[in-house]
Order: sequence, then structure tokens, then C-alpha cells
Amino acid sequence: MPETGFPVEDKALFVRRLNDALVECGAERYDYLRETPMEYVREGDREYVACGHRRACVTMDSLPAMMADVYRQLSL
Repeated sequence: MPETGFPVEDKALFVRRLNDALVECGAERYDYLRETPMEYVREGDREYVACGHRRACVTMDSLPAMMADVYRQLSL
């Protein structure tokens, strides 16, 4: 990815915290994320959030855009 000189968001930490929040606040609806947590994955210059066999492409996303893509593409 191009070097911009801007601080880089910690996307892996964001995904871990989002996963934890869904488990903690989801009234047992997202308890399966304890066993199969979402994880941030980089493959070359592509970025994904993976959960089991499903993936959401989050390449070049801001943190709010990542939430939207996880919601739309992973159908949690």
C-alpha cells in the first residue's frame, strides 16, 4: 500500500475488540464468535476480515468502513 505519512490504524486490534464487543454485548446471539473469532488477515496488499470460512474484503477501508463491510459481507 502507498506510504502516506499518516498514522496507520490498528485494524487487527479493532477486529479483536469488535469481536469481543459482539460476544459481550450480544445477549448470547454472537457467542459462536468465542469459538470462531473474527480475525484480520493480510495477503499481499489485500486485507480481509475472516470468520470461519467466510471473508469480508476490507482493503484500504477506514475503521467505520470495515464495520460496514463486515456487516454486509459476513452476515453476522
